[in-house]
Amino acid sequence: MPMVTRRLRDPDVNPCLSESDASTRCMAENNYDKESCSSHFLKYKNCRKFWVSLAWSPLQ
Repeated sequence: MPMVTRRLRDPDVNPCLSESDASTRCMAENNYDKESCSSHFLKYKNCRKFWVSLAWSPLQ
């Protein structure tokens, strides 16, 4: 596996790995119908939003 791919598969680098995998798996299981997987996309979006907000919050 290439180094970039290995890094993205690392939960320490990508804390939303499980949400990402769930949305990808949902798409594959539902013949790539985005409507069927909207809840998975929303969970991933919320996860990313949470971690990005922590990364940009000032240290206290």
